[in-house]
Amino acid sequence: MAGDLHGFDYVAMDYDYFLPALGLNNDGFEEFHLALAEKYGENGILDIACGTGVLTIPLAKNGYDVTAFDLSASMIEITNKKLEKEKQQANLFIANMTNFEIARKFSLAIVARSGFMYLLTADEQRQTLLNVREHLIDGGVLTLNTFQPNPILQAERMKAVPDDYFLRTEYVNHEGKKERIFYTASYDYITQIFRGSWKFETLDDNGIVIDTRVCPQTIRHTYRQEMEYLFELCKYEILEVYNNYARDTTKDHFIWVVRKI
Repeated sequence: MAGDLHGFDYVAMDYDYFLPALGLNNDGFEEFHLALAEKYGENGILDIACGTGVLTIPLAKNGYDVTAFDLSASMIEITNKKLEKEKQQANLFIANMTNFEIARKFSLAIVARSGFMYLLTADEQRQTLLNVREHLIDGGVLTLNTFQPNPILQAERMKAVPDDYFLRTEYVNHEGKKERIFYTASYDYITQIFRGSWKFETLDDNGIVIDTRVCPQTIRHTYRQEMEYLFELCKYEILEVYNNYARDTTKDHFIWVVRKI
């Protein structure tokens, strides 16, 4: 089977299970955004590419006025079920971050995790930043994250061959079955795009593979200077840049906090 890593039903159902197992450096993720919400979220928060509600739920539980959207209907359905279970409310809809429209403005917009990196051209990035800006009040704040490009990793992936999978992690899915996750990717230094595939193998109680799913993932690595110019071009002022959500010295990400000017 093939599908988009962030879109299809069978991926959405397991998203909250396999993402922590990947070991991504998200320490302090929720605390970071709740602190921003306390500082900037008084006039409403827009949760862009909300996925399965990893921020939508805690923001709503802390009393914030939250509007959230995602391109994936499956992700929105899961977020809505979580809200119902927690007896919380948020305004949910399905849309693309490049051209969404909603008849209100917000004091804080969030593109959590790596959502912005799925914009594969500078033009898509610019369109998104301008569109978000139109939905911010004067002085409204936007936060998003991008990976710090790693030249060694890029060089390795430029030499990758098709089906050059390596074992990334193991986890237990929503049905209680053990799964192995393999990954492969190639890098195009001209477009700065990683084209990868995640292969999921479901195992039975005897360790025999009973199902295999291959899900593509395509992201763009954007350099710091590019992001700085994009923010300037789209009339944002950079307030803070962190290396990760815990705000320590580990250099995995650029966590951008910018203000509409």
